[in-house]
Amino acid sequence: MIIFFSNLIAAAVCLMVFLMLVTVIVNLFIRVPFVPSKKRVIDRVLEVARLKKGEKVYDLGCGDGRFLIEAEKKAGIKATGFEAAPIPFLLAHFLKWINSSRIKIHMTNFFKVNLADADVIFCYLGPETLQALSPKFKRECHKGTRIYSHTFHIEGMKPATVWAKDPAKKLPTIYYYEIK
Repeated sequence: MIIFFSNLIAAAVCLMVFLMLVTVIVNLFIRVPFVPSKKRVIDRVLEVARLKKGEKVYDLGCGDGRFLIEAEKKAGIKATGFEAAPIPFLLAHFLKWINSSRIKIHMTNFFKVNLADADVIFCYLGPETLQALSPKFKRECHKGTRIYSHTFHIEGMKPATVWAKDPAKKLPTIYYYEIK
């Protein structure tokens, strides 16, 4: 019995090491590291976004899904996240299970996802990735789609509103765009 559990633990450790290596390799190619949003930032975005029940909210590079889980709790939205890295993806499913959440999480490259039915899009991505997404937003999003970007401006798009960084409250800049 002891040998069985030690083998099980060894297998679990090997699997975790393998997944960490895969995550590092995936991050090298997609250049979007997993950096979770802080609770105060999520609360601020949800405050300014004024989500309405039933809206379809996408999180591009959703990481562990914390933004979508919180948005679902507070606004009753239909939430979908896209994450390419295996460890954050698995963590998102674990957090989804713990929170009895109905969010959907897909392990895929968000550049391959059609954004046409999103009412709101949240992203916490680097400037290069956002710049590459700009034409996709303009091409696929319907009129009125709201996009919120944590920390970084989307090159090639003009923000409708910018909430400036607030060092006292430890809040980053939040950019809001609306597709016209």
